[in-house]
Amino acid sequence: MTSISSLCGIIVILFCSPIAYTCEEDKIQELSMSFTRHPLPLAAPLNDDVNFECSLNIPAERFAWHHRPLGSNKWTPVFSSNVSGKTSRHVVNFDNESKAGDYRCVAFFGISGLASDPARLTLATVQKFSDKNDVFIEVTEGNTVPITCPVPYSEPEAIVQFYKNGMLIENVDLVNGRTMILKNVKLTDSGTYHCSVNNYITLVTFMSNHKTILTVHGNFTFQPPYLTKQPQTEYVVRRGKNVTLECFGAGYPVPRVTWSRLGSSLPLKSIKSSFGLTLVHVQLSDRGEYDCVWSNEMRQIKSAIILRVVELPRVTKQPSACKFHEGGKLQLSCDVTGEPEPVVEWLINGESLIPSKTQEMIGSTLLISEVEKKHAGIVQCVASNEYGSHSGYNLLQVQPKEHVVGGKIESKPDYGPISRHKHTRGGGRRRNKEGKKKGGAAVILVPPDQPNVTRLSDVSVMVRWSVPENKGLPIQFFKVQYREIGPKMNGKQTKWMTANSEIPSHVRSFEVTDLQPDHTYRFRIAAVYSNNDNKLSPNSVRFHLNRDTGIESNKMPIPLLTNTEALGPHQVLLVWQNPDRSAKIDGFYIYHRRSTTVSDYLKTTVEGKNASNMTISHLDPDTTYEFKVQSFSVDAGSEFSQILRQKTKKIVVEHPVQQVVAENKLKPNESNKNVSIHIILGGVFGASLILIALAFVARFLYKRVKCAQNQESQSEGKPITNGRVMNGGVTDSKINITSNPLAGLDTSEDIMQPKVSIFFSSFSIGRALLFNSPRSLHSLWSRFSFVFPNATHARYHLHALDLKKEANERTNTHVSKSRAGNSRRWK
Repeated sequence: MTSISSLCGIIVILFCSPIAYTCEEDKIQELSMSFTRHPLPLAAPLNDDVNFECSLNIPAERFAWHHRPLGSNKWTPVFSSNVSGKTSRHVVNFDNESKAGDYRCVAFFGISGLASDPARLTLATVQKFSDKNDVFIEVTEGNTVPITCPVPYSEPEAIVQFYKNGMLIENVDLVNGRTMILKNVKLTDSGTYHCSVNNYITLVTFMSNHKTILTVHGNFTFQPPYLTKQPQTEYVVRRGKNVTLECFGAGYPVPRVTWSRLGSSLPLKSIKSSFGLTLVHVQLSDRGEYDCVWSNEMRQIKSAIILRVVELPRVTKQPSACKFHEGGKLQLSCDVTGEPEPVVEWLINGESLIPSKTQEMIGSTLLISEVEKKHAGIVQCVASNEYGSHSGYNLLQVQPKEHVVGGKIESKPDYGPISRHKHTRGGGRRRNKEGKKKGGAAVILVPPDQPNVTRLSDVSVMVRWSVPENKGLPIQFFKVQYREIGPKMNGKQTKWMTANSEIPSHVRSFEVTDLQPDHTYRFRIAAVYSNNDNKLSPNSVRFHLNRDTGIESNKMPIPLLTNTEALGPHQVLLVWQNPDRSAKIDGFYIYHRRSTTVSDYLKTTVEGKNASNMTISHLDPDTTYEFKVQSFSVDAGSEFSQILRQKTKKIVVEHPVQQVVAENKLKPNESNKNVSIHIILGGVFGASLILIALAFVARFLYKRVKCAQNQESQSEGKPITNGRVMNGGVTDSKINITSNPLAGLDTSEDIMQPKVSIFFSSFSIGRALLFNSPRSLHSLWSRFSFVFPNATHARYHLHALDLKKEANERTNTHVSKSRAGNSRRWK
């Protein structure tokens, strides 16, 4: 009895207690402001000035910058700017290592603040080598040998060079940036090898302490497989990157290598070679154990390698835009992904929330037991791990408590985002300068970033750009504009010129031609959005197009385009090699076009000198394309690689299974057939009566048009505009505008011939052919010749000739049959 009473009490409490957390989402608009450029991570030496920059899609009233030292969880303000605008810059005088760490900017709109993703400032440095012993390798001719450099820690990544017997080795084939591959070794490859590392920011170079001694011999005795280098047991790779799992074996006869994956098949984009397994565009599904087996006629050896895939944090679902009541409880959450699992930080108006008695952060959920007015504004959840950060944000409004004044209930206005800018003002339907409805949701147009320019030739450059994360309207296409900078003409700058091509929205580079050498230009990118509005990027820096002296282009290494592979109906994978890793290059240009055309190549940019592959998308299925690659730096572009051709795959169409229908359901009864024949004959007879009436109407219209032609012939020699005669220079006010430039070619002839005759001739031909009467065809030919005596219009003339030919053939056939019949009767 006691337990039943307790249960009833619990039920009463559940039904009578108020809801703990309420979120009123009605009439709450989502945030219309966003960052178009977050601060970027940088590495710099001490005593250097470091510039951080952030930009928004709309102007802010002011900016503030915060700093979090390495190993700390506390953000402290370091710079505040009262200058409004879309962009803020913060300069760090990096004179002390304590200034390393994370920086972010906060843009304020009234009392509400929006924080950018943080960017890390790292001390640029390179440590000395820690290798302690020489490495000895002895193999038979024909094997593949790795020479590995024990690269020390370096920020940014160090540039590795190899030496043989004290001499620098050119055109080194590297794997993972630190292992030199010697394929099919010969006796002459024997020698002493060592390496060096160079930090291109600090300009510090260190040489390895010990060496690798390689001995190649021609003693062709049977030798079982053995590992020339102990494999790395675990690889940690960021999602979307490429990696080569190294596994090197030798022996005689030269052993073969096979790769397998524990519990699954190898990834589709994996490439096998004699020195490892290359995985392209690694995904989370690629992680696991990979087994490498070397074998020859004598025996086999096996090695296991573990692949771990890490992922940048991502907020996949941002907190909801909600209204809470002052004094009530608040609960907000966001969904995050990342590997390792991200740590979630909550901010309100750019300030981090600290756990307290009334504030609690559990995973990706925020709990506030007593909502205050200070909580109104912009709420953010920031997901971070050791590989980066990402945030989601929205509006948080607080409904204040009601106060009794003089017996009346008075409620103060909502506390929410306060701003004097037009983008948050309510009321009215009038549009402001940005094209947004006041009181309605703002239209977000995210412009491209400032373009970069690279010289290609004396008269052409390559313009490259990027587009920030776009949460607004989609981009339909881009346009490239450029302007020459020089002496002003009549006190005015030269006008912006626009390239004719509409650049697809997935392309981020374009070649501008027909420029002049030894002239200076600026470039900018216009993005055209789905509402046909457009936004311009910032102007590029001044670019002086130098004449080619032949020196810079000769320094650029020509990429080796080694392989192409069709990944599907719309994608092709390209793989290339950089023959000179020491060359100063910024990236590669990929060119592709259909093999069956001579149109211009489409260009794609791949940043980074260590890039070695690219997937070209948006291709047509079952089509052969040709590809070529070019390396580039700021000053020049290399010669093109060899051209490789690849055909995309066909689209596989799955045909639906046909249903079998019973035979008795397919055959109509005979009565239905007879009814159908009667209906057809009745329709044909009715159509004949209508055609006869149309013939008389056509004759009448022809006379009217003929009369009009005679009047027009008197106006010969007068100018014609849009098919109309200008009398005394006065044109008809009804001007026909057409986007088709060929629309006016046949205007005069179309006016000369009555339109009804076209329908008359078509119906008459159909009737004559239906009844298969030669006499009807000849009669129709005569009528056709009368309506169009000169047959000046090409289409009518062809109709007449075909009709006459058909009538003659039918007549000849009819005569032949008649003669044959008479001959039989005579016999």
